[in-house]
This record gives sequence, C-alpha cells and structure tokens, in this order.
Amino acid sequence: MLCIKKIILIILIITPTIIFSQSKKISRWSFMPEYGYNVFDGDINQDLLNVIPTSFRDITFGANIEYALTPTWGLGIDAYYFPLRAKNNSPTAMYINTDLVNSDFLATINFTRLIFPNTKSKLFVLGSIGMGLAYYTYDIRYFPSNDVIPDDATYVDVKYNGQVRPIHLTKSGVMKYGVSVSTPITFSLEYNFSKPLAVGAKVHYRAYAKDNLEGATYLNWDGVTNDYIGAGTVYLRYKFNSIKRDHLRNITNREWDPEPSLAMIEEVKKDMAGLKRRVDTVEKKVKDLVPRVKKLEDLIANVGPDSDNDGVIDLRDLDPNTPPNTVVDFYGKTLPVQVQKEQKSQRNKIEIPDDIPAVYFDFDRTELDNDALITISKVASQMRKDTSLLVEVRGYCDFLGDMTYNESLSQRRSDRVKRELVKIWGIADDRIIANGKGKIILPQMKYRPNRRCEFFFSNDIVDVLNQ
Repeated sequence: MLCIKKIILIILIITPTIIFSQSKKISRWSFMPEYGYNVFDGDINQDLLNVIPTSFRDITFGANIEYALTPTWGLGIDAYYFPLRAKNNSPTAMYINTDLVNSDFLATINFTRLIFPNTKSKLFVLGSIGMGLAYYTYDIRYFPSNDVIPDDATYVDVKYNGQVRPIHLTKSGVMKYGVSVSTPITFSLEYNFSKPLAVGAKVHYRAYAKDNLEGATYLNWDGVTNDYIGAGTVYLRYKFNSIKRDHLRNITNREWDPEPSLAMIEEVKKDMAGLKRRVDTVEKKVKDLVPRVKKLEDLIANVGPDSDNDGVIDLRDLDPNTPPNTVVDFYGKTLPVQVQKEQKSQRNKIEIPDDIPAVYFDFDRTELDNDALITISKVASQMRKDTSLLVEVRGYCDFLGDMTYNESLSQRRSDRVKRELVKIWGIADDRIIANGKGKIILPQMKYRPNRRCEFFFSNDIVDVLNQ
C-alpha cells in the first residue's frame, strides 16, 4: 500500500503541470480515473465451476494520463492496483493473496479515427499497447486451514502420472515482494457526451515476465509459463481546457491537418470575402460621392441666371438681394470691409472716429475679452453722444465648419455684442441691428481676423442696411 500512496502522490504532483502546459491553440491532455475487476491467470488451478472468479472479491482501480499527438495517435502513462485473489482446490488445497501495483508507458490509438478519419461520431473504439514495471507482495496459505505453507510442502501432479513435486516457494513466510516487467494491451469503447467529458469501458490483457505473481513457481507447468492478468474497468475521461478551445479528442483529422488543396481553397475564400467587403465599401462611398460631386459641379459652373447681377449665379448665391456694386465672396455674400467713413447718402453724412476697430473672438466662441469690451464702450460712447445714430453689428466666422453652423455662430456673436450695448450701456434696442453673415472663404484655415464683428454706422436705417 505504501507504493500505491507514492504513485498517487506522483500523479497529484504532475497534474498541475499537465493542466498548465496546454497549447495556446489546441488542447491535448486528458485524465481518466478507472474502476473494475481482474482475473488472474497463473499456475493456480482455479475452480472452473465458479461462475464468478474468486479474484472478484476486491476492486481494481487506477488512472491514466494521455497526451494526444493527433486525433488518432497519442501517448500515455497509467498506474493500477490489481488485487490477485485465487483458490486452488486440486491437487493441493491452498489460496494466494497478491497485491500488485503496475505502471506503464503507453502508445494509444483511436481505431475509429484511423478507419474513418473525418467521422463526426461521438462513439470511438480505442486501443493501447505499452511496457512498464510491476511491484507485488504475496501471501500463500493452506486452504481452508489458513496456515502458512512451509518451504518443504509438496503436491501430487495428476497431469504427470501422479508424481509428487515440491511447491517451490520463492521465499518462506508471509507478505514477501517481487518485481516484474509488464506488457499491457487494452481495448476500450468510449462515448463523448460533451466537449470536456467522455465515459468508457475498457478490457485489459496484461502479460508479465514472471511466473510467480502468486508467490510460487509450481503446479501444472512448474514455472515455465509467464503469468497474465485480465481486467475490465469503466472510466470517466476529462479533457483539459476543451471548452474554450478545440481538443484533439473532439476534432477530425481534416480539422487538425487539412489537405493542402483544401487549405488553399479556404485561404482563397477568405481573401475573396475580404476583397468583396472592400469593393462593397468603395462602391458605397462612390454612390455617396456621386450626388455630392454633381452638386459641386453645379456650384462651380458659372452658367445660369444672376438676378442681382453680382457675378454669382442664383444656384450658388446665398444672398440673392445684394445691392449693386457690392463686393461679394464665392457664394454671393457681402465681403466685410473696414469701418466706412463715407456714407452713400450725402444728406445723412456723419462723423465716425477712427479708433473703433472690430471685435474679435476666440475659435468657436462668443465670449467678449477685455479688448472687445473696450471697443464696445467706444461704440456706446459715440451712440450716446449722437442719439440719432444707428449701428449694424455684422458678425463673421473663419472658414472651418459647415455653412449652417457658421451662420448660426456669426449671428450669436452679433447678438452678444448687441446685448452688451443694450444691457450694460443702455443703448436702445431699436438702434442696433445684429446681422450674422456666416463664414469668410479665405484663408481656408483658423484665422482670428475673420472671427469678428464690425460696426456700420448711420442715422438712417436704409443706409445701415445698404452699407
């Protein structure tokens, strides 16, 4: 039993190594605990009339660790405990009590995969062959007296003219030990009912290089035929890391190692699928661009009616009521100029000081800085001085951003300046016109001088709007 404990300890030590040594792409390891019974084939004349062999009194158990090389082939290590129990009724009444521990290195094969390499069946026929080492202890006694058989015991050999032969005990006494080379052959039927688990039934046939597993070389063949153990076990196989990744026990040979031509076809399919996705993306972008290009062509073309004669066709003109001789931009909007000192109406001519500049803004902002507040204070001072004076506050933006947004932003800037004049300086609301003119085309970048509000003065509303 001490040897059994050592084997179990070794399995417990190497199991964590097995678990954490899985391939990153595919799993290969599996573990199988087994339970069953054995039948001993030695020199003892077991009672042939017994339906159940006497060796069925104790349970055989063990475990098997396997590493799958391919879906068909693999390597394994096993460890089993075989309790050998047998009675001999003739010619000498005696029984044996041997405890044998066996460990082997195995080559495994999946016969189903070998014959049907690409089958999707969950039921498999498996086999293994290997070589290992057995350690055993034995106890031979007279039956039914339960006395230890002495070294000089004899028996009558009925197969050889009734000759009297010695029993040939290996050593006298109780609980002696021996070692032997073993050669196991197994066949099993296994059903994989889930990705990580399978159940199976296994038949063992194990040959040993010794003729004294029962502790004596005697009786029918006088030690010239080796001993054998037959066993039947049931087991549960656990396939490590088989839920999140493929396990070689669960896939076909084609999935494991596809034929070169099939692999090339799969690669071509993947490339074609990727190419189709790219073509579809380009086609969609082209469809989206066609109407935009058409619109751009219409805007650039200088052919069509020009109602206000400002040189910009009506299709592109965003300010279709531009007064004559007004300088406009590409879209027909009035270009800003510096503060006008001459008015178009001589009868309404007024004097405007030279030190009233424009109000400038940070990018995408409407807040007034200190310089802007100083400028607005000068405008307020002038309007307080001349109570008949009217002013148009024209707001502008630089090129960045779409047209609709910039129109709104320029209007908000004009409204902000007007609100400062009304609420802080007390200028009447009806003396101020806030007019957002949108964005200035050039330069096409962030440009602070274009982010401004300018002041156009007059004492006539018509003149204010016509400047």
